Amino acid sequence: MIRFLTKRNILLLLTVLFFFIAWNRTINLLYGMFALLAATLVLAHVLPRYSLRGVAAARSLPTTAFEGDLVDIGIDVRNSSMASRSMIEVVDAFPAAEPGAQNPMTFIARLAGRKKRSYSFKLQCYKRGEYRIGPLALTSSYPLGISTARKEVIGSEVPLLVFPEVFDIVKLPLVSGSAAPMSGVEAASKAGGSEEFFGTREYRQGDSLRYIHWPSTARHSQLIVKEFEIRASVEVTIVIDLHRKSEIGTGKETTLEYAVKIAASTAKFSLDRGHTVQLVCFGKDECIIPAAKGFSQFARILEALAKVRADGSVSFPQAVNRASEMMRDGGTAILVFPDSLLKSDQLSYSLNLLKSRRIGPLCVVLDEASFSGVGDKRACVSPQGLIADGIPSYRISRGTSLREVFAL
Repeated sequence: MIRFLTKRNILLLLTVLFFFIAWNRTINLLYGMFALLAATLVLAHVLPRYSLRGVAAARSLPTTAFEGDLVDIGIDVRNSSMASRSMIEVVDAFPAAEPGAQNPMTFIARLAGRKKRSYSFKLQCYKRGEYRIGPLALTSSYPLGISTARKEVIGSEVPLLVFPEVFDIVKLPLVSGSAAPMSGVEAASKAGGSEEFFGTREYRQGDSLRYIHWPSTARHSQLIVKEFEIRASVEVTIVIDLHRKSEIGTGKETTLEYAVKIAASTAKFSLDRGHTVQLVCFGKDECIIPAAKGFSQFARILEALAKVRADGSVSFPQAVNRASEMMRDGGTAILVFPDSLLKSDQLSYSLNLLKSRRIGPLCVVLDEASFSGVGDKRACVSPQGLIADGIPSYRISRGTSLREVFAL
């Protein structure tokens, strides 16, 4: 009922009322009141539209950002007509911002003819994801505020990709199925064939004569060869749970959002240390970033993680089984999943399958109870069984400082 009691509807009702009273009573004064109200009603509809004639707007902003970043948004409003324009509102739609700040608005009291007004503001990206910004719109209620005219700026809807937040990891026990834990790159020595000098040693059969160290050979009266350091990297495969029932929580505080941050950060840690990294997860569509190294690989992984959703039908154990077919023997699998799966025999089978392939699993277990908001009412499953089996594990609860957890 309240939404019908607008100034426009009340004015329209009074106009009709005065018309019928004047027509019934034939009183000239009431006809005059009717004419005045009718003129006011017409002007209230015409002038706002006139106020937007010749006014155009444009917006500038980046196409990518990280979660938590402040995005600079620039707005230009131009009046191409000779006459000035008054009471113009510039309204935008920025769904990437936090709730309550998704419709920024600026009011321009007067815009002179042939003039341009420019301004800028910052909005914080609330949550990673793929967004459509806009449309940018101009509105006016000039001069009475009874009726509002709106003009959308054509072509003002643009994409914005918000990457997940990445936190620093101090150390990570990347474990291959055939090696001891390592926090970075394994080093070995070889006579020749690398970039970094390691030392010298006696000549062995099969060493290349190209790498003989002649000063040492002359000093020791026997062949001495230069020894170099070679670097052996491990293949890291990251798997997160995208089953449609796996996401628990609201807003940014969900199991999926934490899993995505962990996946992005562990990928960066591994790539920074020279490892090969691939991302494998199964939502409604497969999300597979084949194994590669370098900054460009990190960019591909970030883009994929910005878009993933928990909308799949593949259970996490099935996802691990399918991902294992893409892993090389002796690699590492970083698995991020909710703690309810610790009771699953299927997950035990998947972990044993990885071990049989000499693939070392590293498990990040998300405490579902803390994300559901029911606290102690739900049973929390401990990853002690994983630790007892020699599988490095991390337990993550809602509100946990991820940086601190991965610094231990």
